[in-house]
Amino acid sequence: MAKLGSVPKKRILVVDDDEDTRSLLCQILENEGYEFLQAADGLEALERLKNETVDLIMTDRAMPRMDGMAFMVTLREQQSTIPILMISAYGEETFWSQAIGLGAIDYLLKPFKLEDVVRVVEKAFAGAKKK
Repeated sequence: MAKLGSVPKKRILVVDDDEDTRSLLCQILENEGYEFLQAADGLEALERLKNETVDLIMTDRAMPRMDGMAFMVTLREQQSTIPILMISAYGEETFWSQAIGLGAIDYLLKPFKLEDVVRVVEKAFAGAKKK
């Protein structure tokens, strides 16, 4: 139970087929005071979102069953307004432009540094407060 006057922790869904990457991201997020959920691909993430609410999604681009782009398109078709950060080891400008065009608010390039993760997450939440 939250203390009176305390601010609830932000919840972040981390979607990546690589368990090591998911674990690292979740460890960073937990150390920064965020709560997190995990999913191994877009289909699992959609299932998690049926029963859970989150404030932000961080999703990898390349995953089996449903990749990050298809996951993002499906969320937007469902009228979801949850902010999405794309993660990828591929730095092609056309991919990033397409991801932003589909509604991603920012991206994180692998391999990432701790400070990069913290920066993009804080930026995402700061942007959400302005709306």
